[in-house]
Amino acid sequence: MQILKELPFYPHHGLKVKVYSKSDFEIAELLRGGHSTHKLPLDGLLGFHAIRFATSNAKEMARFLELSLGFKEIAYRGLETSSIVLASHVLKKGDCVFEVINTLSRGDSRPNSSKSFSSRSGSRSREMLPVTLMVHGGATSFEELGRAAEQLAYDALDAKAIDTFVNIHGMGVMDVSLAVLDVNKAFLRATGAGATIVRRPTMITDEFGSVKVAVIRIPGSDLRHTLVENLTYKGPFMPFYKESMVPSLPEENPVPLIGIDHCVQNFTWNQMDDYAMFYAAAFGLHKFWSVDEQDVSTGATALKSVVMASANGKVKMPINEPAKGIMKGQIEEFYEFYKGPGVQHIALITRDIIALVKAMRLRGIDFNTISDAYYKNLEERLNKDSIKLFESFEELKALHILVDFDLASKYLHRDGSYRCHYILQIFTKPLHDRPTLFLEIIQRHHHNGFGKGTFKGLFETIEAQQRLRGTLVPSALM
Repeated sequence: MQILKELPFYPHHGLKVKVYSKSDFEIAELLRGGHSTHKLPLDGLLGFHAIRFATSNAKEMARFLELSLGFKEIAYRGLETSSIVLASHVLKKGDCVFEVINTLSRGDSRPNSSKSFSSRSGSRSREMLPVTLMVHGGATSFEELGRAAEQLAYDALDAKAIDTFVNIHGMGVMDVSLAVLDVNKAFLRATGAGATIVRRPTMITDEFGSVKVAVIRIPGSDLRHTLVENLTYKGPFMPFYKESMVPSLPEENPVPLIGIDHCVQNFTWNQMDDYAMFYAAAFGLHKFWSVDEQDVSTGATALKSVVMASANGKVKMPINEPAKGIMKGQIEEFYEFYKGPGVQHIALITRDIIALVKAMRLRGIDFNTISDAYYKNLEERLNKDSIKLFESFEELKALHILVDFDLASKYLHRDGSYRCHYILQIFTKPLHDRPTLFLEIIQRHHHNGFGKGTFKGLFETIEAQQRLRGTLVPSALM
């Protein structure tokens, strides 16, 4: 196999890349809305590469994803592959890739404890380096030695960050990895817009080929974006990962997931616009959709949201912030338990939401329940406009699936009934005891919205859960 030789990375050297600031005219244009989706990745973003979850027990979480959502473990790093600092389980379903990671030796999470952690992990890394080199392709050259040593150093830094993340947030999304056309250009643009450098563009190689990666962190948050450019890689996930050693589970009650539709972040008061501007500047994302407290309110709680999307529509990032309400809303509750901004939920897309929800229920997933009043109102609206859904209304009601439709798209179907574009949505209850992470399942019938007409029904059921948790209390602003 021909080995690619990595050249040194010099910022701005030989690359004609605009370094953006928030005052640029282009950013204002990206935030105007009304942009069309292109087939080509004009902004350099190909799509979501993977979602990385940090946790204290990656093996257990990986098994949960297999049993509850039908994921299959495709790759692994751990002691068996000579990864002596981190263990990682990579799972896939359709085009959706989740990586679940934990440290192998718990560091002291107290402030100023990085020295003790580094000395312990560094000492162990030095002891295990010869074994690591033999496992990773039988390294005998200085070039291979340096490559493996560099990976160990990054693993040790990641381990400290993972320990800190889990200590603050509990289990959560630490990294939303993005596939890009050119890592150097993407890195320069992001860091020029204010992103923090975690790892400069680096080529990683093993027996399956090479990828170039860079890692940045968004300002004011510990959420990372790993930028991945596939050069020649043909392996299971990324260099230094091996094929999973876990046997596949029998495919009972199949879960028909396609991939990731969008990934939602929560921020605190008056931060939504700033972070929308950041994502426009850093990645060239444009305003795709938005709602405010006039659209999303029950009278008790409310929020604002803007969806930022890539040119090809494959990356969509809703950015939420709380809005003034009588009671403390879900965004404020998230902040209270997550201790900062972060990913609130991941939306997974399907072509058969009814079959998927039935399968997930049989596998033990709990979903939000919706009131009968919501479905009575929905049925009246559909009947008033003579709209017929492709799915059984009674089945949607029985499964507590939300419906949002676009009356402007109404058309006469060949079967003689009137149809329109619509989406079907359902949300799981939190995946762990902190109310900080859940999943959304979505099916789109030529509808690109995000459930403007379903927010009230969803908020009412979330408020009922907050009431049970004792967190539906008067807002601090009232």
